[in-house]
Amino acid sequence: MTDSPAILTEPREALRYVAEPLVASIEEMPQVVGDAFARVEAWLGARGTALSPGVLRYTTARADGSFAIEGGHIVEGDVAVEAPFVAGELPAGTYTVARHTGPYMAVGDVTRALMESWGPAGVEPASARTSTGDDYASWYELYTDVPTMGPTGPEGTVEVCVLVLPASS
Repeated sequence: MTDSPAILTEPREALRYVAEPLVASIEEMPQVVGDAFARVEAWLGARGTALSPGVLRYTTARADGSFAIEGGHIVEGDVAVEAPFVAGELPAGTYTVARHTGPYMAVGDVTRALMESWGPAGVEPASARTSTGDDYASWYELYTDVPTMGPTGPEGTVEVCVLVLPASS
């Protein structure tokens, strides 16, 4: 278990990204996402786009326990993409955000702490209808710096961000 992450509710601007769509289990996620970040970074770099924060967007929780995800990087403005990459936008709105600096292997614990904070804070995540049922409307991890190797693997600063419904008055 990791130290309790800083959890805030804050407004966020829309963010554009270029990513590679993937499907992965929780166990496969570190390798699959790391590889996707590297492929998108190389593709963007070949087009003269500066390195920017990495983003992992969760699009669908699947019945088999895996996740449909998009792994890539934040970009400025519109970027024309070609397969296998996609361009997308993380919507503006109010998000609960758990900030963590340390081993990436602790992101699962950070995510759990974020989800456990919703009830006591009276926060409800926004949902969207997907092909497999109701999912979160916008859930992403923002990797805000270049990772370093620590004693347990890659580490750095991560923000786990979930779009929430407006507070009821």
